[in-house]
Amino acid sequence: MKEYINIATRKSPLALAQSESVVKVMESKCSDVCFKLMPTSTSGDILKSEEFKLNGGKGLFIKELERLLIDEKADIAIHSLKDVPAEIDSRFDILPVLHRECPQDIMISDKFDSINDIPDGAKIGTSSPRRVSMVKSLIRKVNIVEIRGNVGTRIKKLKTGDCDAIILAAAGMHRLDLKKEITEYLPIETFVPSAGQGILCVEFLKKNDKVRKMVSKINDQIILRCALEERNFIRKISGDCMSPIGVHGYIKQKKATLIGYISDITGKNHIKLKHECNINDFQNAGTKLAEIFIKQGAKKLLEKS
Repeated sequence: MKEYINIATRKSPLALAQSESVVKVMESKCSDVCFKLMPTSTSGDILKSEEFKLNGGKGLFIKELERLLIDEKADIAIHSLKDVPAEIDSRFDILPVLHRECPQDIMISDKFDSINDIPDGAKIGTSSPRRVSMVKSLIRKVNIVEIRGNVGTRIKKLKTGDCDAIILAAAGMHRLDLKKEITEYLPIETFVPSAGQGILCVEFLKKNDKVRKMVSKINDQIILRCALEERNFIRKISGDCMSPIGVHGYIKQKKATLIGYISDITGKNHIKLKHECNINDFQNAGTKLAEIFIKQGAKKLLEKS
């Protein structure tokens, strides 16, 4: 007799595509289990921009899904890791799963081939303070158009002339099979991604050992190590998704690298640093890098944003 596992997920096309990709792999590893998706609307999907900002954006895309876990209506919840606060309720655990999709930001435009071609006065669509600060550091007199909603909604705003270009995460475009829409991939050294960008994660009740064993079968240890250090950086800085903060870790052969970025909202004042070490010394690199940022005035920059 098959066992049933209920999976909480957001209702957006991207969230469903991501959850289906996780389910597909879990089914291949757990043939005796039947996985059922439970699409759910979250506060992050419903709130208007101003309400979203007042709440700091913190946890708004996961709150309702966590409630389903607490009420034991769902066994696991699937999130984009970048939507999960660095500090989570002690009743839960999260594990990154599958491979990391492209972590870069991308630009889409019908008018410009490169972000470096965009002139003063152009309208750039994004709702991310991190991306706003980075765009403003490149184009001083840019007009930022705040856009929220799913990927399709944002592309539509570009096509209808609300924006001259929009900035999005490459991962979402890839997972929705929309690579052909991408005009330019933005370099990580310039547009440092959000913590966890490109990574999917599974959240579950800490006491649920059965689910932990199941999820561990599709966990990538290299991605886990990078995710931990990116989140350690955010935790130490006390940042959230409404802060102009970027951090990205990667491991190549035996070398580990962590790049951090913190800015005020104008993009004029920012700190960008890189930490490189042997893979064996990577543990707590996020905390150590954050401490250097704090000594250089990072928290004062965030207060201005």
